[in-house]
Amino acid sequence: MLKYVRITLIILFFLALAGAASLYFYNYTHEDTSAPAFRSEAELLEVSVTDPEQALMQGLSAYDNVDGDLTSKIRVRAISQLINDTDVNVSYIVFDESSNYATYSRTIRYRDYLPPRFRLLQPMIFGMGQPVTFTGYVTVTDQRDGDISGRLKLEESTVINNTPGTYTAMLSVTNRMGDTSYLPLTVQIIDNTPSRPAIQLKDYLIYVKTGEHVSFRSYLDEVTDPMSPEADKTVPLSKVSVNASNVDTDTPGVYEVYYYYTGISGEIATVILTVIVE
Repeated sequence: MLKYVRITLIILFFLALAGAASLYFYNYTHEDTSAPAFRSEAELLEVSVTDPEQALMQGLSAYDNVDGDLTSKIRVRAISQLINDTDVNVSYIVFDESSNYATYSRTIRYRDYLPPRFRLLQPMIFGMGQPVTFTGYVTVTDQRDGDISGRLKLEESTVINNTPGTYTAMLSVTNRMGDTSYLPLTVQIIDNTPSRPAIQLKDYLIYVKTGEHVSFRSYLDEVTDPMSPEADKTVPLSKVSVNASNVDTDTPGVYEVYYYYTGISGEIATVILTVIVE
């Protein structure tokens, strides 16, 4: 009896072994080793900077010979930095159920892209001996990154803060797309006496489109003179001289408009409006 049981067990063992071998051979010969395939309706896609990432999928599909349509599984693999003023390369990836994958790249054009934009909160005027800082004076916003003021860098400066005079400084900022904007500024170091008048503007930095006409006098906000007989110490705006002779709104670049007022004490107040023509 035991002999028959032993024989039966041996037969079952070899049958199981044969079945496992057959299953392995079937899986091996029928294994999905083919990568999915991408299809794009266009090699160049135009989108808005404010569009969600899903907009980058427009006109793109993927198909696998075993799993069928994989379009919903396409993912953005990487977005390059700018390769010119408006374009980036976008890399995509998709996996099938057998972990085979395919990649694809195409050019995305941001039709409304703008470089990082500066703002001057107050004029770059410092009293003699006062530390010269750009924090709290200059801010930067980016369409994609938002506030990137913390990335501001001082590239160069001629400022000597213990000597009254006019100096230059160059600031830069780079967004995550690798686009760097530069801002040249004039820094004034003054002997801040109690009798010195002051000019305030509505803005200290403006962006102007090429060919646009601008009334620079309209940016005047208020002039105060400590020596004025008026109770509020204000002075009529008409007494301010405006010099915009070097501004060419037909040519892109960075320019400066100078506003002057000579106070009753004889001291001269000067403030600068930075004009970026783009």
